[in-house]
Order: sequence, then C-alpha cells, then structure tokens
Amino acid sequence: MTKSKHNPQDGAPVPNGAENVSGYFRRVFAENPQLLDSRSNDELLARWLADHPGVTEVPERVRQNLSNVKSVLRKGQRKTGRKKQARAEEAGAPARPAAPRRVTDALAGLEEQIDDALTLAKVIDREGLQSVISLLRRARNEVVWQQGR
Repeated sequence: MTKSKHNPQDGAPVPNGAENVSGYFRRVFAENPQLLDSRSNDELLARWLADHPGVTEVPERVRQNLSNVKSVLRKGQRKTGRKKQARAEEAGAPARPAAPRRVTDALAGLEEQIDDALTLAKVIDREGLQSVISLLRRARNEVVWQQGR
C-alpha cells in the first residue's frame, strides 16, 4: 500500500511524479548547498513563496518540513565528513590544515600502557595493590578525558 502525498497549499492529493515539499527543498539545497549552512530560513521561505504563486503565507507544515529536511541533510554532512570543507574549496576558500594528531596518538599510547599496568597490578595482588589500582584507574580516566578535549 503506497502512502498518498498531499499538496501543502490545499491538502489535495499530489499526482504521481509530482514533487512533494521535502523533495522541493532537497532540490533547492542540491542547487545551492550554501543555503544549508545558513541559520535563517527566510531566503528559502521567500523562494518557496515565489515558486508557489497564489499562496500568500507559508503554511506551518512547509516550515516544519524545511526544518526537518535541513536537519537531516546537515546530519548527513556530519556523518560523511568533509563535505562542507569541499564546498568551501569549490567556492575558492583556502582549505584549513588538518589538526595535528600527535598529541591524541601519544595519549592513546599512554592510555594503553596504563591499561597494561592496571591489568598487571590486578594479576599480581588485587587486594594488596588496591591503592595503586585506584590511582591507575584515575590516571587512565584523566588521559581519556584529555583525549576528548
């Protein structure tokens, strides 16, 4: 059973092959990806009104659909990585250098070594070395916290 699409202007069913609201905004964002980075939706809503003569006010359903599509597309950018940076490079902006990974890599190595020491202390004498185990856990947690910064 297929879900029927409705026209946002009057609620009438949309014929097969016609574009729905989310499809409209996805097409607009594909044509002009910089609009996705904008915080304001005014330009998009003005364009929607211009493309839909006879409608004087943007329905709330269209506003909500725009917000949802924009959110989904932004989330997709975060997951796939460097699309925003690639768009900036296409627009002529210089690429930002990658952040140095040395510190993070060194902290990961330190975390592994602390884990090894923690395991060894537990194997040697769990009760007798409880204060050492506690300090090693605290040190490991601090290193993990530093990695997240």
